[in-house]
Amino acid sequence: MCVYNRDRALCHRLDVTDAPSLDRCQPSCANIARTDRHADELVQRAQMLEKQAASEAVPRPLADRLTRRADHLRDLADRHNNDRIRSQEPTP
Repeated sequence: MCVYNRDRALCHRLDVTDAPSLDRCQPSCANIARTDRHADELVQRAQMLEKQAASEAVPRPLADRLTRRADHLRDLADRHNNDRIRSQEPTP
């Protein structure tokens, strides 16, 4: 999800438009925001890629690429889970 702030947008380094370009989204952009649901979906996608990589019908180079992508998606989900901002629970 893009929480667009033009001053921090990597998709508009040299561009003058004032709207996000999701086709040029950069994974390291400060405007990216993920919810817990997004992180869960990343893990689900990683599981699907790992299942594909484990298939005997998939050539080894492709299986390696799928595994690397799954690892990357898990890293993004882990980073979200470790760095997320949680609302304060009221103390009883």
